[in-house]
Amino acid sequence: MRRTIFLVLTLVLSMIVSQPVAAQSDVVAVGLKWILGQQQADGSFAGFGPGDTADAIVALVAGGEQPPASALNYLAGQAASYGTSSAGATAKVILAVVAAGRDPLNFGGVNLARQLGTTYDPATGQYGADVYGHALALLAIKAMGVQPPAPAIERLIAVQLRDGGWSFDGAAATGSDTNTTSLAVMALSGYARAGDALTAARNYLRGQQNPDGGFPYSQTSPFGNASDANSTAAVIQAILALGEDPNNNPWRQGEATPLKALIAFQNQSGAFRYQNAMPDDNALATYQAIPAVAGRTLPVRTTTIPAAQTLIAPVVNLPTTGGETVPALALVAIFGMTLLVFGLRLRRSSVRQG
Repeated sequence: MRRTIFLVLTLVLSMIVSQPVAAQSDVVAVGLKWILGQQQADGSFAGFGPGDTADAIVALVAGGEQPPASALNYLAGQAASYGTSSAGATAKVILAVVAAGRDPLNFGGVNLARQLGTTYDPATGQYGADVYGHALALLAIKAMGVQPPAPAIERLIAVQLRDGGWSFDGAAATGSDTNTTSLAVMALSGYARAGDALTAARNYLRGQQNPDGGFPYSQTSPFGNASDANSTAAVIQAILALGEDPNNNPWRQGEATPLKALIAFQNQSGAFRYQNAMPDDNALATYQAIPAVAGRTLPVRTTTIPAAQTLIAPVVNLPTTGGETVPALALVAIFGMTLLVFGLRLRRSSVRQG
């Protein structure tokens, strides 16, 4: 009898535990169906440009769907234009290409890793012109399975604001926002030296949460602080990158959780709306929501491309007459030693003459 009761209880508990998972899988399934329905005749996905097609590809892979070949062909056709327009754009394409199992060293005739390297500034350690693009670049480097230049990690830590968040452009006057901060958290996760920065970022994000469990772009945004799907999805991915569960404390607000808040933005069509005040289907919100509901952070897939290691940051070399190049720093050191020896000889000569 006891055994029977135990088995019944076990079955009931397993059904209870499996319900949220089943609900999430249903949300993802109908979301993916809607996304696939947004593909255009040229292979792109509805949105504001090629970057949205890259986001759609990442969302499809995160949800377990193989992206259509026509979408990748479209993106390949944009590699030489959009893919070279900024560090963030290059990084987005890399994330999509790696997610789809393609080669970022030869995509649409472009070596995307080398292109990303051209946006790196050794003087500052930053990729591109803004913090958002820099964080995306670090995520693209993660996707390729190589190590970023150490100054690039230090740069992202250095531009963290006093409240623990990051602003889009790195300026304190701009103010921290949940989207850039979440991207920075995903970029820094896994690096031991970023521990303090990640703790501060967690505290910042925790302070941005609304009573409904969701997140706004910023509590101080001039456009209001209502929760939105994009920001809530980004923070869920950051929470996962921190190794925490968005369904549990301290992210639970009574019965409200970030995941419940995000799922509540899904319309009957399967698409997500941006905010409750803007109930229409929103392509970008849907592309960004699906990976979070599926429990995937960025990058959604990684590979190991050793050849990318020497391409992601410029190496200053001076030409030699032989088959190899000598690093500039080594030549400077050699030149310095030569001057030292020459100076000592001059001194000895003057002493003898005296």
